[in-house]
Amino acid sequence: MADPAVSFLLQNLPRLLNDEFNLLSGVEDKVNSLYNELKFIDIFLKNSMGKRNNQFVKELMNQIRDVAHKAEDAVDIYTANVSRHRQRNMLSKLFHMKKHVMVLHEVDAEIEKIKKSINEIYINKERYDITNDSNSEEVAAAESLRERRKDVEEKEVVGLVDDSRVVIEKLDDGDSDLKVVSIIGMGGLGKTTLARKIYNSNLVNNLFPFRVWGYVSNDYRPQELFLSFLRCLLSKFEYDALFKKKEDEDEAIAMSEEKLKKKLEECLKGKKYLIVLDDIWKTEVWDAVKSAFPDDENGSRILITSRIQEVTHYTGSTSQFNLPLLNKEESWELFSRKVFGGKMCPSDLESLGKSIVESCKGLPLAIEVLAGLVAKKEKSQREWLRMKNISWQLTKDKFEVMDILKLSYDNLPQRLKTCFLYFAIYPEDYEISARDVIQLWIAEGFIQPNEAGIPSAGATELEDIADYYLDELVDRSLVQVASRRSIDGGVKTCRIHDHLRDLCLSESKSDKCLEVCMEVNKIDSLINANPRRLSFHCKVGSNVSTEESNRLCTRSLFFFGSADCRDHRRDILKRFKLARVLYSIGNGNPFCASKPIDMKAMIHLRYVNIAYVKDIPASIRNLCNLEMLDVGRADTVSREIWKLKRLKHIYLRDVKRVEVLPESHKIKVNLQTLHFGTENHQEVCLLLKIDIFSQLKKLAMGSQHSSFHNALPSLSHLSNLYKLKIIGNFRLPSYANIFPTNLTKIILERFGCIADMFSTLGQLHNLQVLKAINSDEVLDLKFSAGDFPQLQVFQMSCLKVRWQTLEKGALPQLRHLVIDSCKCLARLPEQLWCLSSSPEVHVLRADNLLVYSLRDVELKNGGKLIISEAQ
Repeated sequence: MADPAVSFLLQNLPRLLNDEFNLLSGVEDKVNSLYNELKFIDIFLKNSMGKRNNQFVKELMNQIRDVAHKAEDAVDIYTANVSRHRQRNMLSKLFHMKKHVMVLHEVDAEIEKIKKSINEIYINKERYDITNDSNSEEVAAAESLRERRKDVEEKEVVGLVDDSRVVIEKLDDGDSDLKVVSIIGMGGLGKTTLARKIYNSNLVNNLFPFRVWGYVSNDYRPQELFLSFLRCLLSKFEYDALFKKKEDEDEAIAMSEEKLKKKLEECLKGKKYLIVLDDIWKTEVWDAVKSAFPDDENGSRILITSRIQEVTHYTGSTSQFNLPLLNKEESWELFSRKVFGGKMCPSDLESLGKSIVESCKGLPLAIEVLAGLVAKKEKSQREWLRMKNISWQLTKDKFEVMDILKLSYDNLPQRLKTCFLYFAIYPEDYEISARDVIQLWIAEGFIQPNEAGIPSAGATELEDIADYYLDELVDRSLVQVASRRSIDGGVKTCRIHDHLRDLCLSESKSDKCLEVCMEVNKIDSLINANPRRLSFHCKVGSNVSTEESNRLCTRSLFFFGSADCRDHRRDILKRFKLARVLYSIGNGNPFCASKPIDMKAMIHLRYVNIAYVKDIPASIRNLCNLEMLDVGRADTVSREIWKLKRLKHIYLRDVKRVEVLPESHKIKVNLQTLHFGTENHQEVCLLLKIDIFSQLKKLAMGSQHSSFHNALPSLSHLSNLYKLKIIGNFRLPSYANIFPTNLTKIILERFGCIADMFSTLGQLHNLQVLKAINSDEVLDLKFSAGDFPQLQVFQMSCLKVRWQTLEKGALPQLRHLVIDSCKCLARLPEQLWCLSSSPEVHVLRADNLLVYSLRDVELKNGGKLIISEAQ
């Protein structure tokens, strides 16, 4: 897709022209002119949204994308060369002056070529009459897809008996007010099938004398929807009477939308009804139809199905059912029913068949389509083994699944499309850190401040906007939540279904924005193809050429496979001087050489995540755009990192030595996150003492030395700090004023206890999350009135703790209490069950005495108690 390339340039060229004006000296007028040309192209792209099935328009998009990439390359190559030239001493500058002038002329000529290409695009647009109007082919294709989707989703699917019972119970809850019940799930899960099963059930037929089915779809047409409702409610004679002539029905516009809506309201007035609105995509649909549904307080209901949670929230749905994927047994039942028509599967094929169906990962639509393909084949081990070994990814049946899933992608706003496609960089079934993907989006330039469509006007931080984007993708059933944050319920880790990942790969590849390398022998050919992003899921080693080239314009590199760790592998970076992202984790790190890696020429780097590297050298000072540095393991990290003005996040997890600035150096840094391992207690003490972290929001540090607690008083000047993690053998001071008042989350691991430690922490009036993990000393819990006034989450794991008192007025906001492997704990205080906040208490791996004491506990105020089996 051309849009991301053009949008990125339009968003970043103004920054270059303002912030990096000195790097564009000599070509700033040309770049400004190019920027103005691209703004007109962007207008055309936005006007063509949703109208790109036309082959002429597709080709035009491809040409625009290529021009945008060339423009980006020209500017980045020039700024990289200028930056390198300025790092040279005077003698070296004189020696390279001729080359520098040549580069200036080259970029000038390249921009002229680009502008000429843009003019040719305009000429071709006029010559071939390429407009933004939909043509009949596009309409026919959309209608065909709509019918195929209905046909596939309305087939019988297993595993819906319990689901239909749950939804019917929600419909028949005894409340007389009009209510909305919703079924939510990703495309292909069987939402329509479930709704149809409920709609046709005898029980629902008896509950609701009047039932109306409306298929909405992404291509919402108000008049057609209202007419479909009226067909369900009126006799043929009454329906025909709405029109003067029979042929007028095809011109429903002759009767206005408001008149049809009024007629529908009249038909429903005084009746107990069930309205099904199937496949709603937009909140505007609800705005258009809701006034036609009268509330006569007779128990009428509206059942909606959607892929998008925002829609269900907007309708005021009081009860939501999230349709799950099928489990292995249900998947096999659906597959075998389709293949064998209700007959038993031969025993010699069952094991092989189950392994075939596992590729669908519980998605009913994919199982239906795959089963239809297998059913046409010979039912023999030889044929089924061939089916297993020859992937169905390239069959026309797979494309049917992709077409239906692609509806969700096509309906995304442009700002979310590039974010969604980014998930293709990860391997299958990979659990993705939300923090990682959010910071990667920011580094790629996908997230912009003051973005239109963000409801929280106060969300000025890019991380907040990106977090909202991720929530949107979850709400649209495109991303699955694997775990959530304790403090606010936000996404902590996530996954993407394999078939949606296939969709990401397909769309990314066609747009030349991403390639995934799965085979060693394809590495060089993929690198030379110049994809904007390249993700290695295979071994990277001596099979990769290290020949330098300025022509390789890959912007992001990801390494997930195993690596050949020979010294010369670090030279691979010489091929990617324009990279913005370097992501290399676990066994996929190709830079674990005995010499430091040289990144000084990669001035565009914004994000670096390396599992292991020998050293981070002083040349890192040249990475003036670096915003995030994550080093898993290293011997030494240069003090130059503290001088990088744009660096916001540093993670030094297992670094033997971190160089610090001298105490006299009073430079203020813009860091927001600082994470140290337990080896760096001396460096932490020195850095905190010189007071350079006024913007710091998150801090993790630790030590095995008991003297480490002497560094804690230096925390008090970190006025913006809200998250603190401390690991190691230390004792907390007995006074609370050493802690910043803004702290909302504290994690303590392997700590020494003091008698009144929790009383000290209880004085932190903004603290919302407290996790205490792994201490060998016996601790008596005594909570006084007023302690922890804002605490919502309290976790105790592997502690020798006795809970003696919980006075009234303590922990008034507690929502979640987790007690894990606290063997000395024999009882919980009675006051815990009287808290007005109705906490949810999880007791895991508890002592038998505690489990016994909780058997007859009386839960008050709607609280919840969950106990695992005692161990």
